[in-house]
Amino acid sequence: MTLEEALRDVETRENQLRLHIIRSEEYVHEFERNFKRQLLLLYLAIALLLLFQSWFALSFAGHLKMSELTLIIVTSILAILNCCLLINTKSWLKRINEAWIDPQEKIALDSVRMQRREILEKMVTSATLTPES
Repeated sequence: MTLEEALRDVETRENQLRLHIIRSEEYVHEFERNFKRQLLLLYLAIALLLLFQSWFALSFAGHLKMSELTLIIVTSILAILNCCLLINTKSWLKRINEAWIDPQEKIALDSVRMQRREILEKMVTSATLTPES
């Protein structure tokens, strides 16, 4: 088996293991629970931001200059956009969060990754030892 074939084989096994872990019931349950918690915290951050920024602006509405009021509004909008970006980032989460993986699965995934690293090192070593003309 050539190094390229071995690398393809190891990458295939790593992808299969990753798909197996992602589809496991425990992982899906843990992911959904943590995902919902994180989204709730982001929505809470938006609500608190709106509440306190509005409260501040209303409290000092008569004393604020137009430029200061504009600064408060722009800051609020940017903070809300930041939270929305975080929500989108959370919804695009596709990688495995290894904190949720069982120890045996983590060991298996690490061993496959180590094999891939070793094969890549061998490929680099063999490429440097045999210069092509």
